[in-house]
Amino acid sequence: MELCRGALQAGLPVLSVSTGSYDTANRLNQLNKEIPIDDRERAEIITDFVASHLDASWLHQRCGTPRELRLSPAVFRYQLIQRAQAANKRIVLPEGNEPLTIQAAAICQARGIARCVLLARPEEVQAVAQAHGIELPPGLEILDPDLIRERYVAPMVELRKSKSLNAPMAEQQLEDPVVIGTVMLALDEVDGLVSGVVHSTANTIRPALQ
Repeated sequence: MELCRGALQAGLPVLSVSTGSYDTANRLNQLNKEIPIDDRERAEIITDFVASHLDASWLHQRCGTPRELRLSPAVFRYQLIQRAQAANKRIVLPEGNEPLTIQAAAICQARGIARCVLLARPEEVQAVAQAHGIELPPGLEILDPDLIRERYVAPMVELRKSKSLNAPMAEQQLEDPVVIGTVMLALDEVDGLVSGVVHSTANTIRPALQ
C-alpha cells in the first residue's frame, strides 16, 4: 500500500474484487465501454470529466506549434524531381555500358533531372540501348574512358602527391572508370557521381578515400 499511497491521496479509486488478477483483467476487457446514443446525461458527465483533466494552455500551445508535413511517396518523388531540375547538376556515371545505368541516364536527361555523363565507348552504349529499346535523348554525354584517361593522369598525381603516387601508378588506377569519375568530381568537372549497379559501395567510395 505504501507504493500506492501517492495515487490514493490523489483520489485514485481502488476496487476490491473476489476474482484473481487474470480473471478480473479479462472481465474488464469485456466490459461494454460504449455510451448509448440516447444517454445524453452520461455523455455530458464523461465529457466534463475528461475536460476537467485537460491542460487547456498546453493544448493551445501544442496546436500552435509548426509541424513538418508528411508527404506521400508520390509527392516526395515529385518535389525531389522539381528540386533536381532546378539544380541542373552534371552527374557522371562510371558504369556507362550497363543497361540499367543507360536507361536511368536516358530518363534523367530527357526529363531534365540531371545532365548525365556516361563513361563508356559510344558504340557500346548505342548497341546496349538498341538491344534494350532505350532511346538516347539529345544532350546525353558519352565519354570514352580510353580517350580521356590520359588527361587525368597529371591531376591525379598532383592530388595524391602526399601519398607518393607517380604517373604509371595513376595510369593503372585510371583504368577503372570509377576512378576517372572520382577525379572528375575532385576537379569540379561534375557535381556528383552515381555508381553501384555492378560495383559495390566499397568499390565506389574507395577511390575518394585513397
